[in-house]
Amino acid sequence: MGCCCSSGSHWDASRIADGSLAGKRVLITGGSSGLGLEVAKLFVSKGATVLITSRSQQRLDAAARSIRAHARSGAEVETKPLDLSSMADVRDFASWYRREHSDKPLSVLVNNAGIMAVPSRRVTEDGFELQMATNYLGHFLLTAGLLPQLLATRGSRVVNLSSFLHASCQGKDSTGVLHFEEADPFHANGASGGPSHGEYSRWEQYHRTKMMAILFTREMQRRLEKAGRSGPDGLTCVSAHPGFSSTGLLGSTGMSAPVACIANTCVAQSASMGALPILYAAAEPSVCGGEYIGPLGANNRSGYPGPNKADARASDERSMEKLWEVSVAATGADYSAIGDEAISPEAPAAAAAGARPS
Repeated sequence: MGCCCSSGSHWDASRIADGSLAGKRVLITGGSSGLGLEVAKLFVSKGATVLITSRSQQRLDAAARSIRAHARSGAEVETKPLDLSSMADVRDFASWYRREHSDKPLSVLVNNAGIMAVPSRRVTEDGFELQMATNYLGHFLLTAGLLPQLLATRGSRVVNLSSFLHASCQGKDSTGVLHFEEADPFHANGASGGPSHGEYSRWEQYHRTKMMAILFTREMQRRLEKAGRSGPDGLTCVSAHPGFSSTGLLGSTGMSAPVACIANTCVAQSASMGALPILYAAAEPSVCGGEYIGPLGANNRSGYPGPNKADARASDERSMEKLWEVSVAATGADYSAIGDEAISPEAPAAAAAGARPS
């Protein structure tokens, strides 16, 4: 999609000049801990203003203090509670953001928040399985709600967090193609995809959400390109994964603290290294729309970031389009702002001057 592949050998934060992100505004979901916290520190160290979200204001306050210690002059840190598992809360947050920041750019949206392999099946107030709501549906709806600001900002990006575990997703037919023929795959129990196909599979649900992140990225990028709204002056969508990194995510699996500590200390790379693919996806100029960014080390589990090869099913156009359709139906997300008419390169700047989202 879009452009040439970029080169990422031994890419680190020093590739971005200090102060070069001054004036940029970055929204990071799940920014109070783990990868979100680390990437927020990287952004403010380069001069960007960040807004981090989390379900807990107390955790946000503690994170903000830590992030500010890394900030360059002019960089600001804002916080706002957000529960991505609640579609009502996501809508309220997006409305608040459009109202309070109507005259400000939104340069980067990092859809980072997530939970992993929740031991028992939990259903949200909207009737969705919890991992589906938190990892995927909430971000799908949030992105739509912030689309006016993103489209009005020249050279903006959406970065969706995936995982190398997306390739373990089992939802496929006899031809090996992942698809979403169920009327609503988001209440799925796991293994085969639909609610009538066996017991809850916590790992399969996680794998599916991470496959969905890539499919969402690529379908949104395709639609933007068709409408002439991508490219250097438009909006670019990229997915990224941290490899195997030391974060708090193992806590949601029910894994005992000692075992999680051993895994994070002896096997995983640091959270700061895991944050580099996110920064690369958000700020590296040569990134191509639809790319999948991750570590370049052995099996893409660790190392410095660059373009990775996603599972072939993540490029299936039927899957991309079907997932988009059922996601819109499930959430009521409005992506009409993308439109289907080509726009001129000057349009994002013009939109920035005149847009006043309701």
